[in-house]
Amino acid sequence: MKIICKQENLNKALNIVGKAISQTSALAITRGILIKTEEDTKISLSGTDIQFSIKTGMNAIVQEHGGVVVSARRFADIIRKLPAGDIVISTDEKNGVKIKTEHSDFDLAGIEEEEFPRIESGEDGEKISIDKNSFREMIAGTAFAASLDESRGIITGLLYEIGGEEMTMVALDGYRVAIRQKAAFGRGKEKIVLPARTMKEVAKILSDIEEEEKVDLFIGERKAKIEIGSTMIRLNLLEGEYIKYRDVVPKDNQIKVVLNRKELSEAVERAAMMKSENKSAFVRFSVTDELLVVSSRAEDGKAREEVSIVKTGEDLEIGFDARFVTDALKAIDDEKIVLEFNTSVSPCLIKPEEGENYLYIILPVRLSTIQV
Repeated sequence: MKIICKQENLNKALNIVGKAISQTSALAITRGILIKTEEDTKISLSGTDIQFSIKTGMNAIVQEHGGVVVSARRFADIIRKLPAGDIVISTDEKNGVKIKTEHSDFDLAGIEEEEFPRIESGEDGEKISIDKNSFREMIAGTAFAASLDESRGIITGLLYEIGGEEMTMVALDGYRVAIRQKAAFGRGKEKIVLPARTMKEVAKILSDIEEEEKVDLFIGERKAKIEIGSTMIRLNLLEGEYIKYRDVVPKDNQIKVVLNRKELSEAVERAAMMKSENKSAFVRFSVTDELLVVSSRAEDGKAREEVSIVKTGEDLEIGFDARFVTDALKAIDDEKIVLEFNTSVSPCLIKPEEGENYLYIILPVRLSTIQV
């Protein structure tokens, strides 16, 4: 194999493919990247950790066709440090890899391409087209609420539902629920669970690919494929029955508070600094007619923040894990939001003042936990 390509294009492709590489994998070949010629003017880069695979294409001048697997970390480090401009990459009969520029020359050991796990490229199921930014926002607006405990199975994933012209994405971990809804350009009706850890990486890829506006999603029985431009992502679906999240959405809340999202977020973040060492930060909300007072306390001090509100219903005292509140507020762009409550031991519902694009549900902590 012998190719000539631009350093900036190769570095960008490596940033995309590298998101599928696990340096802790026990299978050495999955710590490598497959570089392969496709046409006289195209090459592809592929990476996989078996559960999650990425293949992306880029322009290059192909002088000799072929393929090779190189260490992802070593190769990416070299390319990243090289100056912008042409790079010549070639291999010999023993899969040795030479990387050459005008003033630099590197030699790496490679592995023959046949040892690299096969990444399937066939289409599975009906194609569903989604606006790229909407899909990315849905992932970013929910994935943080999925459980990080792999032993908890299905709730380490994102529930994806699509029907008609609307799609919904849901994540929960037993203490909070995140729900996002957007328009979709497809007529399929599907319900699948996507691994949240993987989808966080997908969201980063969608941010990196600026020139495309649309994502194509193909859903199979056990796998899903995401295509955007010249990049293909394959991932395994989680199996099992997802929790009936609609059953946990609070209804008929008697206390409603309208306030500025940014002001509340900053107040909670400041109050959360006053926490006991090596413990979670808890905050107390004291809701009155015109103010929401956010307070907290540690052994060496206390904090009190005031946020102006418009309230209907009774006054209320309620406590929360501060991180759950700030995670939700950071995922929202709206200037004005609504908080809904019933009692000090009932879930809090966060939603937009107008529209129904998202819902966040947070379970409270006992007020006795927060000594203020």
